[in-house]
Amino acid sequence: MSDATRQVGDVIGVRLTVLGSGSAGNATLLQGLARPVLIDVGLSYREVTRRLVSMGVSPDEIGAVVITHAHGDHTRGAALFSRKHGVPVYVTPSTRAVWNAPNVAGWGSLTCGEASDICGFRFTPFEVSHDAAAETLGFVIKTVDGAIGYATDVGVVTPSLRTRFRDCSLLVIESNHSTDLLEVGPYARATKARISGSRGHLSNESLAEFVREDLGRSVRCLVLAHLSRVNNVPEIAEMTCREALHASGREDVRIVVSRQDRVAETVDLGLWVVAPRHRLDSDRQAVLPF
Repeated sequence: MSDATRQVGDVIGVRLTVLGSGSAGNATLLQGLARPVLIDVGLSYREVTRRLVSMGVSPDEIGAVVITHAHGDHTRGAALFSRKHGVPVYVTPSTRAVWNAPNVAGWGSLTCGEASDICGFRFTPFEVSHDAAAETLGFVIKTVDGAIGYATDVGVVTPSLRTRFRDCSLLVIESNHSTDLLEVGPYARATKARISGSRGHLSNESLAEFVREDLGRSVRCLVLAHLSRVNNVPEIAEMTCREALHASGREDVRIVVSRQDRVAETVDLGLWVVAPRHRLDSDRQAVLPF
């Protein structure tokens, strides 16, 4: 068993680690009571394997791959990873159709609004605003240590996302670009319009507005995802978010900034739980201290 999932007494904390995030590839590791799950494998097979091993996690430990949408920066290494390690890939039927992926070890099906139990986690997908050929998914992931909201490609914060993320304790959410840096940056006007549009990518400023106006009281940590290496700077993204937290009296909320070229800091949800944990079932969830 790796250090990241080592048992302490009879308790194992749920941990989330962004292995890499950005336009060159996205992958997130979710560890808990059962086998770990990868959310997207947009890094190359070699690179995602290298980053797992750097954390002490064998690729053979992975129990499932869950795909948000069919863009290459979320799927690039998924099929090969699945075949080499016998891992099922969970997608919506329409994403599977447009992805046109080569053979995988097995398919699992996702449906918006319907919960799926995957390796001890309860994933409920919902559609977010992004310009993939099929729907792009966000997730509310229920765990024994609280709920995770996950949305890395979001053109605009919709009422559905606001409502679904309100009771989460951890949010992984896009902070793609600075509005000013995008405006003066090198991209063509049409590309800038796509990025800043309602089906493009979420700006630092739009995330800050969400934080000021709609951040749920139970949120303990924000993981900023899918930062542009051309139209953003990690320090600016963090500062913009931190100022919004300060303006709303939420200095208690931790910020983790994900990077394209390295593994981000691990978030351990188990550190926030004071009541005994139980495995998820149909009518019982972990009690959190908020």
